[in-house]
Amino acid sequence: MGNAHIDRIGRGKSALGFILVIFCLLSCSQVLAAPADIGGLTVTLPDAASGWRKAGKGNLFMLQKDFPETEDDKRGSALIQITKPLSAARNSLQAGMKTFVATLPDMAKEDILIKHYGVTVNGYDIRVEERCCVHQKNVTIDQIVVGIAGDKRQTYLQLVLLNVNSDRSSSAEADFAALVRSVKLDPADKDFDLVPASDDGGLDGVFTHLDTGLRPNVFGGMDFYSDSTITMFDPKGLFSTELPRAGRSIAEHCRDTPTDCGLYKLAGGGFFSSVGSIEMRRVTSAYGTIEIETKPFSKKGEDLVIADADYRVVPPFDEGTTLDGEWVSTFASSGMTATSSGSVASSHTLTLHRNGTFERTGWSGASMTNEIGGSRSGVTTSGNRPGASGRYKLSGYRLDLTDASGKTESMSIFEPDKGSDGLLVINGNNYLKDDRK
Repeated sequence: MGNAHIDRIGRGKSALGFILVIFCLLSCSQVLAAPADIGGLTVTLPDAASGWRKAGKGNLFMLQKDFPETEDDKRGSALIQITKPLSAARNSLQAGMKTFVATLPDMAKEDILIKHYGVTVNGYDIRVEERCCVHQKNVTIDQIVVGIAGDKRQTYLQLVLLNVNSDRSSSAEADFAALVRSVKLDPADKDFDLVPASDDGGLDGVFTHLDTGLRPNVFGGMDFYSDSTITMFDPKGLFSTELPRAGRSIAEHCRDTPTDCGLYKLAGGGFFSSVGSIEMRRVTSAYGTIEIETKPFSKKGEDLVIADADYRVVPPFDEGTTLDGEWVSTFASSGMTATSSGSVASSHTLTLHRNGTFERTGWSGASMTNEIGGSRSGVTTSGNRPGASGRYKLSGYRLDLTDASGKTESMSIFEPDKGSDGLLVINGNNYLKDDRK
């Protein structure tokens, strides 16, 4: 890519100094309408009621949102910057990202904390890189940079957070992610949505796969996990790795939670063979990045084999089904480093009766110690979950618990083992039946 296009963004001034000037601009902004055309680039801007306002002039389109000082947080500001479309080849995206990140020279020295690569719903290459935490003059700076490239044009967007964290950061990042998903490099581009193509689809049902292994925890240790993951296939071409809750359709679920979802297409096989491949186009981030994987695929009776892993069909519960027993979900994690150690544990019990009634109990606890300069400190906490009881209803992949006050909580549920209620997966958590009861 011709780097001169992006070099002009920061020429003749410190990019950090420029942003700190913007940080102080409280009176030069204006209310914006939602749609915007930026030199031929179309984006949908955050609603004016969310607090974002246009700020500054020059080669970049900029939005600013200010956060007042509170007892818990310093005064902060968030800044969104968007370039006008640049003429460049698709394969120059990575180089362009490096140049755009360097508009904050100190941030370019930081390692990438989170990154997402893939394509958009319109087939453009997209890269997302998140970095933190540069400190300048009592200001903490975080940066998220996004590059989107077609065959001939590309654009770059970034979110800069100045003394913005916790819920404020989450809100600003959500607005930025929605804006990124709306980017259209061409007037003919479609809005972000998971819409199956005419040759997508071909499967129908819920399938489970047992996934086991070790993964690191926050305490520096390793946890063993055994998860009955699910994949729900819609005949038209949608799939979801979570069961829709509260009776919603898979299309409604994927519209609101796209990172659970994707599109799929079957290929190969034929009249005499069920062996072929499945292409899965999965949404991997709130920015609309889509990763495409093609895996070997075959059918084994009602079950599936994907990349040599067995996916067993999970039948739904008949409406009005009742169960009898006590199921317990437990979690424990621990670890230690040279200067600290910690652990956390929890247990939740759900009792279901044949007469349609239930009881729930639970507890959780955590402890942590730190040693600094020969001095050791620690904290331990625990608590019981308030008990609840009432009536339950099973239907399909849904469990409704209605307590004595009439409040209903709806959860996803399935039995991963055919013909056995020894294990229930409720809202993604494993509940083992206590056979002693």
